[in-house]
Amino acid sequence: MRVSIRRHYRQLSLSRRVAMRALVAFLVTFALLRALTAIIHFQLLPSHNIVTASGLHIHHLFWGILLLMGVGFAALATRNPAWHLRIAIVFGCAMALTLDEFALWLRLADVYWSAQGWESVKAAAVAVAILALFALGAPFWRSIWRDISI
Repeated sequence: MRVSIRRHYRQLSLSRRVAMRALVAFLVTFALLRALTAIIHFQLLPSHNIVTASGLHIHHLFWGILLLMGVGFAALATRNPAWHLRIAIVFGCAMALTLDEFALWLRLADVYWSAQGWESVKAAAVAVAILALFALGAPFWRSIWRDISI
């Protein structure tokens, strides 16, 4: 018995494959962001916040918004399914950059390491749940179950 996840993935509709790619990109980027910010905050390595010459700290929320604008336009501008699959990866990364600082844009204050900073994690969990429900819906699990039960 050999379950071919790749085969099942390719049988999914384009929209489900887009959601799956966005989900994986989101999870990987969100985990890396959390790890990197912890390394900087707790000074685990000789690294620090990136600050401009004028003393301005640019949060990764800024880069997430720019990426979301770019991929939004790219998705509107192309009808090629192969590009939608590529755009989904960048979209997932941009979503992670943005939602990782959800508490900041909700409160307009840098509360990343406070109790209120958990709002970002909760918002990310909601996004993951929605993407996962759409990406890994019933058709995917039914086809996996058929392979296992034969």
